[in-house]
Amino acid sequence: MVAQSLEEELAELAALVDEAERLGFDPWPPEKPDRPWAKWALGSFMIILMLSAVSKVLFRFVTI
Repeated sequence: MVAQSLEEELAELAALVDEAERLGFDPWPPEKPDRPWAKWALGSFMIILMLSAVSKVLFRFVTI
């Protein structure tokens, strides 16, 4: 069903939210806590990647 006005759209949305709550779904769950380990893991990976790339470049200038 296509809503013809903003009021009809809001009424349709309210009906959907009511039905979801009646069925046991939470349309607006609480926010999850921040997990800083993902930032640390990505940062560590990037540091290792950069060190690897720099060491490959510097190894070209070394004569053994």
